[in-house]
Amino acid sequence: MNIFDLLNVLKKYLLLELAILVVVTGGVTWAVKSETPVYTASTQVFVRMQTQSTDLGSVNNDSQALQRQMSTYTSLVKTESVLEPVIENLGLNMTTEELAANVAAAANGDTTLMTISANSSDPKEAAQIANEVATTLNNLIVNNLYTDDGGKLTTPIKFSVVQKAYAPSTPTSPNVKSGAFKGALAGFVLAVIVALALNFMDKKIRQAADIQMYIKAPVIGNLPKNQLLAGSAPVIVAQPAGAIAEDIRRVAVNLSFVIPKDMAKGNLVVVSSGGPNEGKSTLAVNLAAAYAEKGEKVLLIDADLRKPSIGQCLGISDAVGLTNLATGQVGADLAIQRYWKENFHVLPAGKKSPNPSLLLGSKTMLALLEQFAHDYDHVIVDTSPMDVANDAAIFAKEGAKLVLVVGQNVATKKSLRGVAAELEMVNVPVMGVVVNYAEAEKRSKSKYYYYADAEGGKTGAGKGRRRGKNAE
Repeated sequence: MNIFDLLNVLKKYLLLELAILVVVTGGVTWAVKSETPVYTASTQVFVRMQTQSTDLGSVNNDSQALQRQMSTYTSLVKTESVLEPVIENLGLNMTTEELAANVAAAANGDTTLMTISANSSDPKEAAQIANEVATTLNNLIVNNLYTDDGGKLTTPIKFSVVQKAYAPSTPTSPNVKSGAFKGALAGFVLAVIVALALNFMDKKIRQAADIQMYIKAPVIGNLPKNQLLAGSAPVIVAQPAGAIAEDIRRVAVNLSFVIPKDMAKGNLVVVSSGGPNEGKSTLAVNLAAAYAEKGEKVLLIDADLRKPSIGQCLGISDAVGLTNLATGQVGADLAIQRYWKENFHVLPAGKKSPNPSLLLGSKTMLALLEQFAHDYDHVIVDTSPMDVANDAAIFAKEGAKLVLVVGQNVATKKSLRGVAAELEMVNVPVMGVVVNYAEAEKRSKSKYYYYADAEGGKTGAGKGRRRGKNAE
């Protein structure tokens, strides 16, 4: 999965991700706000050597020695010798261990300045503890050192408080902004994980972004799930002024953009799908009708010899057709029928073949396709799903242009992944993808232009006339 695939997955579950982000961010922020506020007060102490020497070298040596001792002084802050007097003097209800966890001391860089900090839920108490720790530390080091025989020990060290601690006005924790940021970050990570998990568990193709993860071809149209497309006549014939008919015309126009007329065999189009029941035959029939409507000479071929459906879709006989023609039993004039218009020709499947793959891959069949591409403006070939047979790939390898129909909520990712792998193996590109059973989009503005739609009645054109060789 590359970055574009990841972005498509995130887009697919955008609403859920936003909900997770809002809930997690809000929950963490509320939890942080609910914490007991902690205030931090600090006092600064200047540590210096008491010396009467005016020798610059001696002063520098004393200063360096004092800097080396600063870590020792800061460590004394957490000892019982310092903290027990603080607890006793301030009357604190805590142990030395608890107080040690709330005080800290640090030397300011290479200087002999020491910062003593104290935390408490009471700002005044925090200031009192910081100041008292400084006083107790000074007493321990400077004023209360004795020799083993009880004599007082003098020290050249002097502690001077240069900045007393005062009660802070704002707490140092909880940090609501920091908590909200961390919550948002956690929510984002969780949303991405959930989206990837859902996408992994979801086996169906739900939207165009799922298709583009496997098939690197443009989506040239979307056909909604509509009873008109399952009717006994093409939508162009049954309801030419409806919105669905415009969707079909849009596919035909877009296909002409991705397959220029000057491209070799650009008028020979093979329609297939990954699996059954995705609507490939429906597209083939309606696409042929869209071209015939413009007055262009069209041949629709039912090459799905394992489960032919074109004859049933158009209400014409398929007793004689492609298999009879390819085996030399009949000529084109008997195998090909006319439908609706003089320029709309149909070659049904014909007699059932015992070995469809052998027949469709024969030199005779390929020669027929070559001849048809020369005689017609458009040749639309309906083939078996690629999960069933690779007839579509064979035709496309010989120069036909492949259009793939993907049924939304019907096609599986496994099937589409397999189709993509097979086409890549034989180096056959997909010219365009049509999404069938696409979720209906709102047409609040565009409905104005159609006087017939899926809910409306029949148009003045009616269902159209069916014309075969023997039925005018």
